[in-house]
Amino acid sequence: MSRMYLSALFACAALAALFSLRQAEPSPLSEPVPSLPPLSGQSIRVLLSSGPGLYLFDSLEVIPLYERAQVRGGPGPQSLRPAFSSLGDGPIRFTVENGQIRASVLGQSYDLGAFAEVSPSPQAQPGTRFLIGAKNRAGFFPEYPGSLHLSLREGRLLVVNQLDMQEYLRRVLPSEMPPTFPLEALKAQAVAARTYAYSRMSAPPERNYWKSFGADLDDSTSEQLYNAQPPQSLTDQAVAETLGQVLTYRGEAVQTYYFSTSPGSTASIEEVWPDRDRVAYLRARTQANPLTVNITGEGQALGFFKNWSPEGFYDGESSLFRWRLTLSREELEAILSKTLPALRRASPQFVRTVEGRYAPERPEFELGTLEGLKVLRRTSGGYITELEISTSRGRYWVGRESNIRSLIRPDRRYTGGPDILLERFNGVSSPNFPALPSAAFAWEEERAAGNLQRLTFWGGGYGHGVGMSQYGARGLARAGKSHREILEHFYPGTTLTVLKADK
Repeated sequence: MSRMYLSALFACAALAALFSLRQAEPSPLSEPVPSLPPLSGQSIRVLLSSGPGLYLFDSLEVIPLYERAQVRGGPGPQSLRPAFSSLGDGPIRFTVENGQIRASVLGQSYDLGAFAEVSPSPQAQPGTRFLIGAKNRAGFFPEYPGSLHLSLREGRLLVVNQLDMQEYLRRVLPSEMPPTFPLEALKAQAVAARTYAYSRMSAPPERNYWKSFGADLDDSTSEQLYNAQPPQSLTDQAVAETLGQVLTYRGEAVQTYYFSTSPGSTASIEEVWPDRDRVAYLRARTQANPLTVNITGEGQALGFFKNWSPEGFYDGESSLFRWRLTLSREELEAILSKTLPALRRASPQFVRTVEGRYAPERPEFELGTLEGLKVLRRTSGGYITELEISTSRGRYWVGRESNIRSLIRPDRRYTGGPDILLERFNGVSSPNFPALPSAAFAWEEERAAGNLQRLTFWGGGYGHGVGMSQYGARGLARAGKSHREILEHFYPGTTLTVLKADK
């Protein structure tokens, strides 16, 4: 999901509470589908990040809590042998020495081999947790249940946390959705998160990058944010009350993409990600009542995004329901001079030179004077999927929603000047936002003697736009909709299925 983390700021405007959904009532909870694996014994493997986009640790300190832990090591994951156990003995420090993992505690060192595991000892009662020294968050130290699996990669440590699915979801839910949201919205999020995790677990290696690391997914917004906030009572309740519930389509777990805030509509998956196939349940849907969002031109788009009234919109209480940003031509040139070459290197199939001698991938590339931007393709809900940049040195095409958001980065690190402020719908201004909140925007130009002087971007929403809008789920829950109705709205045609238990 950015793909999936909610802003912590809440809007002050009140949501109109009397709107209703014009949709068929969802069917009752289905019977278990025999082809799906049983509920009991499910565990998931989460690759732990060492930093944004980083997964290798130079060293690792692990502190067992509540019960004694056992450390095992060996040449392979299937040939591990007990090395020692520890509780209250101080941190267990793992390093790489002479091409193998070494564990040290209380002055003793143990050579473990190429693989190591830290898990509750066989005599431990349920409830063992681990603190990881390199994984602290602002305001709290996350506890990791289950077991930790260490392996060598490029002379450093790769760490995978294997744990029960319910325990995983208890730490995903408050990280992805504020626990102040209504219970039915949290339950919808729990089902979406469980289904997403389940689909990643069952995906073959060629369709899941993380399998090459011995994991099902990672702990960041690249997939689902895990252990960024501690478990909370209401999110725990949502996880417990949806035990075993997943969304299926034709007997298989679906792709439950979700994001923070829609500007008034979601988007179809193939519009946002053109390298993905069309999916029947991931279609563009208006997120307002009684309004219908259908943008057909740039003038209409500008008027839509300049409308800052939240009335009737399900996402109207999000601080990023609407946003505004002004950049001078010089600031935008400084940004594009850096982001265009970077995107060309990272995503060459979606960045190309239409006209001009100097392509962004060439060392001598210079952007030149910015002459204007042009929308080449936009979804009916307002998300730009193709954009053209015109300068005195050439014209450049950029495709894909995520690239367009990364192209215009309102951050002083790219301009070298003062802070750049993004004004949110609730009146709060955020300095140096890392990328545009969404690709749903339009702009106004200021020109002098025909030359571009500045652009004001009017936008809405936060995230990619595919699947469930989390603030939309909040709005629907406040309007009295159940979690089943919310899920049916965002993933139409799917079935809420209960995983069967072992007999």
